Amino acid sequence: MYERAAASKANVLHNPLLTDAERIHFAVHGFLDAERPQLSALVLAPAPGERGYLTVREIFNLRLRADLIVLSACETGVGKQVEGEGILGLARAFLFAGAKSVVVSLWNVSDRGAVELMPRFYRELGPQTSKARALQQAKRAIVAQGKWANPYFWAPFILVGDPAPIPRDL
Repeated sequence: MYERAAASKANVLHNPLLTDAERIHFAVHGFLDAERPQLSALVLAPAPGERGYLTVREIFNLRLRADLIVLSACETGVGKQVEGEGILGLARAFLFAGAKSVVVSLWNVSDRGAVELMPRFYRELGPQTSKARALQQAKRAIVAQGKWANPYFWAPFILVGDPAPIPRDL
Protein backbone atom coordinates (compact mmCIF):
# COMPACT_ATOMS: atom_id res chain seq x y z
CA MET A 1 0.00 0.00 0.00
CA TYR A 2 1.28 3.41 -0.97
CA GLU A 3 0.14 6.60 0.72
CA ARG A 4 0.89 10.29 0.25
CA ALA A 5 4.30 10.90 -1.40
CA ALA A 6 4.90 7.16 -1.83
CA ALA A 7 1.76 6.92 -4.00
CA SER A 8 3.75 7.96 -7.05
CA LYS A 9 3.47 7.06 -10.69
CA ALA A 10 6.87 5.35 -10.53
CA ASN A 11 5.70 3.11 -7.69
CA VAL A 12 2.73 2.06 -9.80
CA LEU A 13 4.54 1.60 -13.10
CA HIS A 14 7.57 -0.19 -11.66
CA ASN A 15 5.95 -2.31 -8.95
CA PRO A 16 6.31 -6.01 -9.83
CA LEU A 17 3.50 -6.88 -7.39
CA LEU A 18 1.01 -4.92 -9.47
CA THR A 19 1.02 -7.54 -12.22
CA ASP A 20 -0.26 -10.30 -9.94
CA ALA A 21 -2.46 -8.29 -7.56
CA GLU A 22 -6.00 -9.65 -7.15
CA ARG A 23 -7.46 -6.27 -6.20
CA ILE A 24 -6.10 -2.80 -6.77
CA HIS A 25 -7.63 0.28 -5.17
CA PHE A 26 -6.84 3.86 -6.13
CA ALA A 27 -8.23 6.57 -3.82
CA VAL A 28 -6.89 9.58 -5.70
CA HIS A 29 -8.01 12.44 -7.89
CA GLY A 30 -9.10 11.80 -11.44
CA PHE A 31 -8.32 14.08 -14.37
CA LEU A 32 -10.57 14.00 -17.43
CA ASP A 33 -9.41 15.35 -20.78
CA ALA A 34 -12.58 15.08 -22.87
CA GLU A 35 -10.90 16.19 -26.09
CA ARG A 36 -7.80 14.01 -25.75
CA PRO A 37 -8.97 11.01 -23.70
CA GLN A 38 -5.56 9.33 -23.87
CA LEU A 39 -4.38 12.11 -21.54
CA SER A 40 -7.08 11.49 -18.93
CA ALA A 41 -5.34 10.29 -15.79
CA LEU A 42 -5.23 9.28 -12.17
CA VAL A 43 -3.42 12.00 -10.26
CA LEU A 44 -0.75 10.44 -8.07
CA ALA A 45 1.97 12.05 -5.94
CA PRO A 46 4.30 14.08 -8.13
CA ALA A 47 7.98 13.16 -8.24
CA PRO A 48 10.75 15.59 -9.18
CA GLY A 49 10.32 16.57 -12.80
CA GLU A 50 6.85 15.05 -13.30
CA ARG A 51 3.22 15.87 -12.55
CA GLY A 52 2.35 12.43 -11.24
CA TYR A 53 -0.36 11.79 -13.82
CA LEU A 54 -0.87 8.10 -14.64
CA THR A 55 -2.47 8.54 -18.05
CA VAL A 56 -4.81 6.32 -20.05
CA ARG A 57 -1.98 5.85 -22.53
CA GLU A 58 0.31 4.50 -19.77
CA ILE A 59 -2.42 2.31 -18.27
CA PHE A 60 -3.01 0.65 -21.65
CA ASN A 61 0.61 -0.57 -21.47
CA LEU A 62 0.29 -2.17 -18.02
CA ARG A 63 -0.02 -5.96 -17.79
CA LEU A 64 -2.53 -6.82 -15.07
CA ARG A 65 -4.32 -9.93 -13.85
CA ALA A 66 -6.50 -8.16 -11.28
CA ASP A 67 -10.00 -9.41 -10.82
CA LEU A 68 -11.05 -5.99 -9.53
CA ILE A 69 -9.73 -2.46 -9.79
CA VAL A 70 -11.47 0.30 -7.85
CA LEU A 71 -10.99 3.88 -8.98
CA SER A 72 -12.32 5.92 -6.08
CA ALA A 73 -11.87 9.25 -7.81
CA CYS A 74 -13.94 11.78 -9.72
CA GLU A 75 -15.19 11.02 -13.24
CA THR A 76 -13.16 7.84 -13.74
CA GLY A 77 -15.98 6.21 -15.70
CA VAL A 78 -16.38 8.88 -18.33
CA GLY A 79 -14.43 9.43 -21.50
CA LYS A 80 -14.78 10.19 -25.15
CA GLN A 81 -17.15 8.24 -27.39
CA VAL A 82 -15.04 7.00 -30.29
CA GLU A 83 -16.99 5.65 -33.25
CA GLY A 84 -16.42 1.93 -33.67
CA GLU A 85 -14.51 1.75 -30.37
CA GLY A 86 -16.87 2.82 -27.59
CA ILE A 87 -15.88 5.04 -24.69
CA LEU A 88 -12.16 5.68 -24.42
CA GLY A 89 -11.14 6.44 -20.85
CA LEU A 90 -9.70 5.04 -17.64
CA ALA A 91 -12.09 2.09 -17.33
CA ARG A 92 -11.36 0.92 -20.86
CA ALA A 93 -7.62 1.30 -20.31
CA PHE A 94 -7.64 -0.91 -17.19
CA LEU A 95 -9.80 -3.53 -18.91
CA PHE A 96 -7.44 -3.55 -21.88
CA ALA A 97 -4.48 -3.92 -19.49
CA GLY A 98 -6.03 -7.14 -18.20
CA ALA A 99 -8.34 -6.25 -15.31
CA LYS A 100 -11.56 -8.26 -15.29
CA SER A 101 -13.66 -5.48 -13.77
CA VAL A 102 -13.36 -1.88 -12.67
CA VAL A 103 -15.42 0.21 -10.26
CA VAL A 104 -15.53 3.76 -11.59
CA SER A 105 -17.44 6.98 -10.99
CA LEU A 106 -19.62 8.87 -13.43
CA TRP A 107 -19.29 12.32 -11.84
CA ASN A 108 -17.47 14.19 -9.09
CA VAL A 109 -17.62 12.15 -5.91
CA SER A 110 -17.95 13.09 -2.28
CA ASP A 111 -14.83 12.11 -0.36
CA ARG A 112 -16.93 11.36 2.74
CA GLY A 113 -19.44 9.35 0.73
CA ALA A 114 -16.62 7.28 -0.79
CA VAL A 115 -15.10 6.73 2.66
CA GLU A 116 -18.45 5.35 3.82
CA LEU A 117 -19.16 3.28 0.71
CA MET A 118 -15.86 1.60 -0.11
CA PRO A 119 -15.26 -0.32 3.16
CA ARG A 120 -18.84 -1.60 2.97
CA PHE A 121 -18.27 -2.70 -0.60
CA TYR A 122 -15.18 -4.69 0.36
CA ARG A 123 -16.96 -6.28 3.32
CA GLU A 124 -19.74 -7.44 0.99
CA LEU A 125 -17.34 -9.06 -1.49
CA GLY A 126 -17.04 -12.79 -1.11
CA PRO A 127 -16.72 -16.00 -3.07
CA GLN A 128 -20.50 -16.31 -3.33
CA THR A 129 -21.35 -12.62 -3.84
CA SER A 130 -20.91 -11.02 -7.23
CA LYS A 131 -19.04 -7.74 -7.41
CA ALA A 132 -22.20 -6.10 -8.77
CA ARG A 133 -24.27 -7.42 -5.86
CA ALA A 134 -21.63 -6.35 -3.33
CA LEU A 135 -21.71 -2.81 -4.73
CA GLN A 136 -25.52 -2.81 -4.68
CA GLN A 137 -25.61 -4.00 -1.07
CA ALA A 138 -23.05 -1.41 0.00
CA LYS A 139 -25.11 1.33 -1.65
CA ARG A 140 -28.29 0.13 0.07
CA ALA A 141 -26.52 0.16 3.43
CA ILE A 142 -25.41 3.75 2.85
CA VAL A 143 -28.95 4.80 1.94
CA ALA A 144 -30.36 3.03 5.01
CA GLN A 145 -28.10 5.11 7.26
CA GLY A 146 -30.07 8.17 6.24
CA LYS A 147 -27.15 10.61 6.42
CA TRP A 148 -25.81 9.35 3.08
CA ALA A 149 -29.18 8.70 1.37
CA ASN A 150 -28.74 11.45 -1.22
CA PRO A 151 -27.62 9.79 -4.51
CA TYR A 152 -24.76 12.28 -4.75
CA PHE A 153 -22.93 10.21 -2.13
CA TRP A 154 -23.33 6.70 -3.56
CA ALA A 155 -24.76 6.73 -7.08
CA PRO A 156 -21.72 7.80 -9.12
CA PHE A 157 -20.02 4.43 -8.61
CA ILE A 158 -20.70 1.67 -11.12
CA LEU A 159 -19.09 -1.63 -12.02
CA VAL A 160 -17.73 -2.14 -15.53
CA GLY A 161 -16.68 -5.57 -16.75
CA ASP A 162 -17.14 -9.01 -15.20
CA PRO A 163 -19.60 -8.91 -12.28
CA ALA A 164 -18.82 -12.47 -11.11
CA PRO A 165 -17.61 -13.17 -7.58
CA ILE A 166 -13.88 -13.01 -6.99
CA PRO A 167 -12.59 -16.59 -7.11
CA ARG A 168 -11.03 -17.95 -3.91
CA ASP A 169 -7.97 -19.33 -5.67
CA LEU A 170 -6.62 -15.97 -6.79
